[in-house]
Amino acid sequence: MPDPSFILPLLLQSALVPAATAAILLLLLSAGHRTWPAPLGIAAGLLASYIATYHAQWRFPPHQALDWLPLVLVIALGAIALERQERAGALPSRLLLALLVSGIVAWPALGSAGMPKTLLLIVVAAALITTVWTALAAPASSEKSPAAALVLAAVAGGAGLALMIDASQLLGQLCGALGVSVLVCGLLRRPPRGMASAAVGVATLLLGALLAYAHIYAGFSLLMVLLLTGALLAGALAIRLVSSPRAWLAAVVASGLPVLAALGLAIKAMQESGGY
Repeated sequence: MPDPSFILPLLLQSALVPAATAAILLLLLSAGHRTWPAPLGIAAGLLASYIATYHAQWRFPPHQALDWLPLVLVIALGAIALERQERAGALPSRLLLALLVSGIVAWPALGSAGMPKTLLLIVVAAALITTVWTALAAPASSEKSPAAALVLAAVAGGAGLALMIDASQLLGQLCGALGVSVLVCGLLRRPPRGMASAAVGVATLLLGALLAYAHIYAGFSLLMVLLLTGALLAGALAIRLVSSPRAWLAAVVASGLPVLAALGLAIKAMQESGGY
């Protein structure tokens, strides 16, 4: 039987706290036809979980890489202003925002990894984030918006489980909290635009940042990151190809298969290391 002294704090910090924070903020700010409550709810839910799980370790000025996560949250909220412009040139702006987030995450590794590797990490992470953001932005702004939210929530939750098994309990909890926040905001938010492209941008930037932290600082393999990225893209493709009433089911199935593969690899790595 699982030890409740481990399970209960985990549920509190990674599920109840972010869910309650996101829901309260969303309900307080959702009056009128506004598109920014959902992105704020997602960021607030993750910040609440971060404070609940990491508060004793956080320092100002920042000393560790994860100390910079609040700044990542602030930068990620720039997606709200970016997506409100609705212009054809959104792709370069998305890439620029992704580069800023990736740079904040990766630059503390400069001393150990060196300039060339650090720059490569920043560029690759930004490219993956921008690709996923663009793939999910259009469905999120349509009647298929709940499907986009389900894909992001499912992949964030799967990433959280994989991280707790293979790499980092803390980052796993934060990924799980992000998934819960996205799910709450995606299901509670109603017209005019539901889980809009700004919310997808914030969620994608934050999930990309957490996976980058995991890969750079916790040894989470690149294969696992690519599988989870593939899960997001597979979900986005399914949303586009399947008619609206069944889009959510197709998206969850399409994204769930790579997530299960990532979980299988995490369990295998744990078994090989003698931890399971």
